[in-house]
Amino acid sequence: MKYLNLSILFFAVLLFTACQEEESATAAEASPEVVDRPEQLDQAAERGRESARSADTPEAPERPSTTIEFTEESHDFGTINDGDKVTHRFTFTNTGDQPLILSNVRGSCGCTVPEWDRDPIPPGETGSLKVEYDSRNKGSVDGKVDTKFVTVTANTTPSTHRLTIRANVVKQDEAS
Repeated sequence: MKYLNLSILFFAVLLFTACQEEESATAAEASPEVVDRPEQLDQAAERGRESARSADTPEAPERPSTTIEFTEESHDFGTINDGDKVTHRFTFTNTGDQPLILSNVRGSCGCTVPEWDRDPIPPGETGSLKVEYDSRNKGSVDGKVDTKFVTVTANTTPSTHRLTIRANVVKQDEAS
């Protein structure tokens, strides 16, 4: 118990110290400049305007950004049997003016496995990604609608896009 109280006290002091350093840095940035000549006043005013403009302007992306347009953002496999593996290919177009790079494509669980070409897609060109869905142990005797997602990360704004797949998975009655 003694060590718990000491560690809480230590972290409180650490947090307080960090907050004090941040406040003093913020105060120094906000304090007006001392000027004693009119030309210094004009220069200080211009620096203040530049600082305000840069605060309003979001930072540029690390690499050139482009846009992507999917032919469809969701696919329904319809009714399938429990244990079936089905695939669908999502097609997209690079609608921007920079090469499109898919940096990551991932399924929402292990039963949804995407595959994609890692080469850049030139502006105006199309590409595709294949999604395989394994319905093993996903169904019920009356049918169960199973919905999964695929998240696509690329050099686009926004940087992530969500695709949807679904299937009505029917499990064979084991009593039969």
